[in-house]
Amino acid sequence: MEHLDELIAAHALDGLDADAAEAAEQHLAECPQCRMQLAEYRSVAAGLALSVPQAAPPPELRNRILAAVEPVVTAPVVRPAERARSRRWFAAWPRSAAIAVPALAVVVAALLVWNIALRSDINSLHSSLSNDRTATMAGFGNVVAQPSGTVKIFASPSAPPSGKTYEAWVITPAGTALPAGTFSTASNGFTLREQGHNGDVIAVTVEPAGGSPKPTTTPIAEAHI
Repeated sequence: MEHLDELIAAHALDGLDADAAEAAEQHLAECPQCRMQLAEYRSVAAGLALSVPQAAPPPELRNRILAAVEPVVTAPVVRPAERARSRRWFAAWPRSAAIAVPALAVVVAALLVWNIALRSDINSLHSSLSNDRTATMAGFGNVVAQPSGTVKIFASPSAPPSGKTYEAWVITPAGTALPAGTFSTASNGFTLREQGHNGDVIAVTVEPAGGSPKPTTTPIAEAHI
């Protein structure tokens, strides 16, 4: 009996069209060896799906997959009405499989590589953040202080009044306010030009455009680090 080695992998991933899938099922009903091979492929596919962390794919991933699949052209398939016609269809499959199966393999491999890279990035980020100190500026944003002394403010406040700007300060335990830079938004992170250490207070005030050498208003937000 002729086996369907080229079809089994695609069928395990539900990658066949309706006609091809029906023809494959007819053969599988009579071939224990192909049924066993199909079960093994499905087990491997399920294991791969569970071996990677959950993550939202980037928006451009769909376009990249479609771009990889669009060039694939398969030969037209006539719906099999009897076993003889089904066998003739299987004889034609290797020609189209020579195009379709490699393209499918490229897409699957790309997804696996992307997930492995994503897991590495997540582990690296987790390792980095585990050493950082974070604090909340109530109603304004968050502060992240690194062991090196680098401090960042993450916030998306409304625009400051006309002719005004937000100014960050590092206030030492002795009460000295060190000007640490001006900003209008910090949605991507604003890095203070002064270092911050344990016991310091990070504060934000509204100052005249260009900033001020010392606070002229009461802080609108602050956090201890």
